Amino acid sequence: MRRRFLSDDDRGASLIIVAGALLLLMGAAAIAVDLATLRYDLRTDRLASDAAATAGANRIEPFSGGNAEEACEIAWDYLLANLPDEGAGTPPPCSNLASACVSGMPRVAPASAFPYSVEIIHPVPDGHELMGTQALNLDIDGVPCQRLGVRVERVRDFTFAATFGFNTGTTEVRSVGRIRPDVGEGDVVPLVLLEPYDCDALTADGQGKITVTHFMDSPGVIATDSDGSGAGCGASAPYIIEVQAMADHRWIRALPVPGAAGAKSAILAYALSGDAGAVASRAYDPADLTTSIDPALTDPTDPPESHFQLYPEPTFRSQRVTRAPIDHRYNCKGTYPDYLGVTIRPCTGSGDTHIDDLVADFGEPPGVQPMGYTQRWTDLDPDCNVGSSEIYAVNGNWWVDCDPALVINGGTVRFLDGNVVFDGDIDLRSNGIFEMNPSASADYFAFFRDGGDILKGAQSSITFKRTFVYLELGFLDLVGGTGGLIWTAPSDETFPFEDLALWSESPDAHELGGQSGNTLTGTFFTPYADPFTLKGQSGQLQTDAQFLTRKLVVTGFSEVKMKPDPETSTLIPIRGVALIR
Repeated sequence: MRRRFLSDDDRGASLIIVAGALLLLMGAAAIAVDLATLRYDLRTDRLASDAAATAGANRIEPFSGGNAEEACEIAWDYLLANLPDEGAGTPPPCSNLASACVSGMPRVAPASAFPYSVEIIHPVPDGHELMGTQALNLDIDGVPCQRLGVRVERVRDFTFAATFGFNTGTTEVRSVGRIRPDVGEGDVVPLVLLEPYDCDALTADGQGKITVTHFMDSPGVIATDSDGSGAGCGASAPYIIEVQAMADHRWIRALPVPGAAGAKSAILAYALSGDAGAVASRAYDPADLTTSIDPALTDPTDPPESHFQLYPEPTFRSQRVTRAPIDHRYNCKGTYPDYLGVTIRPCTGSGDTHIDDLVADFGEPPGVQPMGYTQRWTDLDPDCNVGSSEIYAVNGNWWVDCDPALVINGGTVRFLDGNVVFDGDIDLRSNGIFEMNPSASADYFAFFRDGGDILKGAQSSITFKRTFVYLELGFLDLVGGTGGLIWTAPSDETFPFEDLALWSESPDAHELGGQSGNTLTGTFFTPYADPFTLKGQSGQLQTDAQFLTRKLVVTGFSEVKMKPDPETSTLIPIRGVALIR
């Protein structure tokens, strides 16, 4: 066998091959290092654009798509805070997004902050490139005016790959955030009108005025569920929200948080949703938006634009509120009967059936002694008539077995503590005084069986402190006389009816007088009341209460001013934010 030895030519060729291989390996390593840097850029830039899109979308009004200019400014601030090495540049002209949103016409606010180029886009139409190729899901993606898009492009100078002719690399990230109604923990909504079809759901009559004002950073919000398709709409009742014709002296208003950056108020109308059957022309009277009121009658801190009979202009809500938020909190069940033909979504949480349990325990017909309630009113006062010289102050749980009524005619009845079950009415007449839990040392309930009502006459006064009242089929008539009304909801978070002042399933009219000495807090839930009437007699009725009722009429000679308080209300799911792309 002959051995072959490498010649000098062979050795030279091998060196060239090895050197070339080393060069290729070094080049690949250099490119890999710079590509890894690009991948890092993608991650950090995407986190920044996601944060900007969601933070900006959170300020868009979900029902009109308004407030996009402020949303753009917030998105830019979030980008600058989260992009790692931005330099000098040009901020976006967010005024490009200030006009009314048109769903098919995206508006762009371009910006730069070296080495970044940015676009903030609103609305983001269904076919826009920022929406990608993913199939559209309206439940998740919403409508274009609810979406805010952010595009971030970065050009990076390569450090090592430039040696091999690769000088720069470019990354681009895209994010779309959406403001979503009906999600999240909820908002403070002090007035919800649950009537699903008919008009006259919210009416200011006589010289009645209703103002839903702000509380700290919570704006005034009113919601109406009617679609305007009902037979109750016609020549005599043409609108769901109606300010009757007396100029200067009546109004319906929801006020924003003061200041240019304050949260905007809203009057939400399902009739404007565009859903099948909804009649937008019946949502409100357009003339109310331009009919001035006397500025001297308004709070001087109110914005000047609120000096009209209806403020702000109602905007659409894509779904009804329904009675579900209250049912879910206090009577959580997998199924509910329809409410006036509207399906109530099931409760999927871990709540208890507190209302059903209460009715099961105490909803017997009058005359049946509730279990454990050994103190019986007729043993104390057989004729159930408390005259002017009589004062009763009692402790513990009581059964008031007075049918048809416990009449307090000038006398005084005080339940100092404990729960009370009533077989009939409380009927307060001239100078009568009724107090339940006056020291407010704990939380209790009052259960009115069957048709038991609460009636208030001349110069009488009523106090329910930290007390939940359940009217099985009864109603309120608390208009008569000049005596005061103090009604505060339970406040202990361990009490099953915390924040709930009243629950009444009665379809009868309910009336509550607006005396200057009234104090009301908590949620008043009367889903069938037709209507619930607030009658202001003089001055101003200031209330921290929340009302969810079928229909509401405000009348009389004073202003009913509702001030939302998240600590004593049930939060209503109105808006939330989500990253959808």
